[in-house]
Amino acid sequence: MNDSKICLIVNSNQVQMDNVSRALADERLEVVVAQNLYAALDRIERLKVDILITPLKSDRIDGLELLKAAQQENPDVGIIFISSPKILAMDLGIKAMTLYETSYFLTEPINAIHLRVFLHKVLENQRLHIENRRLQSQIDEKVGLLQITGNSPKIQEIRQLVSQVAPTNATIMICGERGTGKELTARTIHYRSLRKGRFVALNCAASSESVTESELFGTELGKDTYHVRKGKFEIANGGTLFLKHVDELSLNSQEKLLHVLRNEEFEKTDKNQKVKLDVRIICSTSLNFEEKVSNRKFMADLYDRLNIVKIELPPLRNRKEDIPLLIKAFIEEFCRENRGGVKMITPRTLRLLMCYEWKGNVRELRNVIEGIVILSDRNELDEDDLPSHILESDANSEYFPTSTPIDKVKHPSKAIDVEVGMKMSQIEREVIHATLNHVNNNQTKAAEILDVSRQTIFRKAKKYSLYKE
Repeated sequence: MNDSKICLIVNSNQVQMDNVSRALADERLEVVVAQNLYAALDRIERLKVDILITPLKSDRIDGLELLKAAQQENPDVGIIFISSPKILAMDLGIKAMTLYETSYFLTEPINAIHLRVFLHKVLENQRLHIENRRLQSQIDEKVGLLQITGNSPKIQEIRQLVSQVAPTNATIMICGERGTGKELTARTIHYRSLRKGRFVALNCAASSESVTESELFGTELGKDTYHVRKGKFEIANGGTLFLKHVDELSLNSQEKLLHVLRNEEFEKTDKNQKVKLDVRIICSTSLNFEEKVSNRKFMADLYDRLNIVKIELPPLRNRKEDIPLLIKAFIEEFCRENRGGVKMITPRTLRLLMCYEWKGNVRELRNVIEGIVILSDRNELDEDDLPSHILESDANSEYFPTSTPIDKVKHPSKAIDVEVGMKMSQIEREVIHATLNHVNNNQTKAAEILDVSRQTIFRKAKKYSLYKE
């Protein structure tokens, strides 16, 4: 397997490009070259460039633009700018050195020894950045910084409540629909508490009564042996026990749990040994718990002990203003996990996601974002990447009807003829072509008019053979 890093050398000067290539010949690099801006953008889009060596500014190359494009694909890309002392002394050079302090600037004529020294510094910086981000991610996950995302009034209220109850030993009941983040909230409370023991979870709805009790209190492994498997209570001693779907416990199991909570101890399976407990209980339910208590399907005394503090998590449809923040957090998470460049999402795609009802709540949104980040080979996520059930939902059909005619490109005098039966690709080509003509092939202005990124215009124009080098 080839683990070499990809180094893109961009230079319109063939002699200078050859000199750089020769200087790097003994390094473990996969070297690719480009002689103009469009060729370089093409390489950046197709390859995950690790190191970019480019002029800061030349007739056919804009080094800062190339760096921005490369960072979209790979945020850890290393950069070595080649420049004359004159350009470095100008405003552009000063701006580049100020904005990109971790970049290296090699002055002409190129010194091979200096180039290799800069290369090794770039590689070391990359290693440190990746390691620091990995460690920070572990810290964030442990303390729960990423668990309660949003700025809606309800989420701010929940975040404040979590901060208040986390340092205490209070028993907590977390209520909410499936996928609203009950277990994540429980973990956040545990990791922000002073407890040094483990966070242990048990799904009370996943097994029969006997299996659930064995999971809670332990069980003997073999009739004639003294080997005992510890139960969740003993494993969680000193920490937190999270009882998921606690309302599904049988009445017999409820009675045993109440006994343990009253006495703060339980008997181990072997030799009737009693274990003193120091366990915080957090439980969750998706149902109307009070109704089960009223119908005597759940013990009122146990309910009172479990319901010291109640946290009610809202469904995602009631806090849609948090969806953009959640999407941003999930995109960054999955791009980081899959070692890909940071992906952006188009405004229209974001609106489609915000109109969807999300019956599976945050969990469903997270799963959708994970899927489109993994499957999309572009750095911009658009509606083509969305699952069909989102595009075809009743809400999106109402707000984004597919029959809406496309007749203008933000300019009343530049109409586009669209005939019934035309393919979407034909319509897209006409829109992009007309817009580029209107702005004299300025791709940046075309991107602003069409509310997409410049990279998207470049990619689409190339696809439809519209751009000129």
